[in-house]
Amino acid sequence: MKLQHKLGAGTVAGLVLFGVPSMAFADDLSRKGSYTVPAGHTIDGNLKVSGGTVTIHGTVKGNVRQVGAGAVVIGARGLVEGNVDEYDAGDVTVNGEVKGNVTERAAGHVRVNAGGHVDGNLTETGAGNAEVRGTVDGNVIEKGRGNAAIHGTVDGNVIEYGAGNAALRGRVNGNVTEKGAGHLYLYATTRIDGNADEKDSGNLYRYRGARVEGDISEGGAGSLVRR
Repeated sequence: MKLQHKLGAGTVAGLVLFGVPSMAFADDLSRKGSYTVPAGHTIDGNLKVSGGTVTIHGTVKGNVRQVGAGAVVIGARGLVEGNVDEYDAGDVTVNGEVKGNVTERAAGHVRVNAGGHVDGNLTETGAGNAEVRGTVDGNVIEKGRGNAAIHGTVDGNVIEYGAGNAALRGRVNGNVTEKGAGHLYLYATTRIDGNADEKDSGNLYRYRGARVEGDISEGGAGSLVRR
């Protein structure tokens, strides 16, 4: 670990003495149990936390990986310059900024709250939900039984592959596609620059006031329902 305002000359000398093979390796950090990166602190490498919650109020210049019981919380002033991955049933909550991708690989939920920003893609692969109230510059992908709920802004596409629903109340600058057994809901405040497609057995519900610049299609066994 390299906390920028705490590493002095003695620490650097110690690293040289013990023959650390590279600075990138030396800067990676692995911890068991809950761990917090305080405001004003910087980790120059990757951060892995096992069996606890990792909370970021400072900066991580590499990737953040959480394994086992616990969660990932990016505080309002927190910054992760790499990717964020959660490998168990815990949630991922983004109140600050992630410059890479955010992936929830198990049953937990992933949320980008108002003021939160993900520069890459947001993916949920298990039974949890993907919820955006802030901004995602990439795609939002829900692959499991959970739902995709968009209240904020997605610059890319929104794709729901599983049994869950896709519910939109915000803006999507790309396309919206529901490919599984769930329904696609376009509520009154929805704004989609691309297409809206429901490709399986679910229905496509379009509420009065919802705006779609591209095509609207129901290509599966479901129905297009106007409300």
